[in-house]
Amino acid sequence: MKILGISASCRKWGNTDILVHHALKGASSEGAEIRFLRLTDLDIRQCTGCFSCLAKEVDCVQPDQFPEVLAAMRWADGVVLGSPVYTLCAAGSVQKMIPRFFRPNYTGEFEGKPGLALVATGGKGFDGLARPQVSLFFLFAGMPVIDQIVGYGQGPGEVFYHEEACQAALRGGEAMARGETEFQGEPGICPSCHFNLVETRQDGGAHCVLCDLPGRWVSSAEATRFEPDPDEESRFSPGWMRQHFERDVLTSLERFRARAKDIRERVKRLQESGTYQP
Repeated sequence: MKILGISASCRKWGNTDILVHHALKGASSEGAEIRFLRLTDLDIRQCTGCFSCLAKEVDCVQPDQFPEVLAAMRWADGVVLGSPVYTLCAAGSVQKMIPRFFRPNYTGEFEGKPGLALVATGGKGFDGLARPQVSLFFLFAGMPVIDQIVGYGQGPGEVFYHEEACQAALRGGEAMARGETEFQGEPGICPSCHFNLVETRQDGGAHCVLCDLPGRWVSSAEATRFEPDPDEESRFSPGWMRQHFERDVLTSLERFRARAKDIRERVKRLQESGTYQP
């Protein structure tokens, strides 16, 4: 097995790097070949939404170091992604990277490879949206998430003292190196993404906003749980994702080309309306 560890932190050997290296240590102990990559050491630009990757059938047309990340992903049999938390969100380098995998997500190139999501934050309750954001990288790619771990440490390196998180990262790396793909963490309300991002609709039904999965609330003496509709698929399932690209995304290219001239004329009129500030 080949396991890739990716850190999205600007801080070398900070809490995020430490968690990722615990996972890599676990993978190595099971005989895996390991590799470590720091996103912030690379020039990775924001996706411009040009759709060239789909229209021209290329990885990406931007001249930056994204191909290095893509090559590392292709090398790996499993991927660990760690991010620090800034104002309840994952690092910007994670959020920039996710849409750059637009074409591989469409082709399903990385489907089935396990992923391990790691988050480092200052204290309990401050991980906010970071865990779902890190896991989205794997979910959009059709990669099964085997765990979603939060490590606490305010100062650089203090995550060492959150031994439970370090050991969980170690075990996640071991499991990944053994080829395991089943989720091993704490189950969330949604059985698909394992997050608690399920809302109650006005009609009393339930809906996971991350998976776009409708269902209902089922109450028992022990707890109230979310039960997805049996005939519905998560937006991250391979079938749903391919249908979305073919039905919604690819068809939009021809629609846009047909409207391009009219859009340019409308933009010009708006610029000439007196509100345009160059």
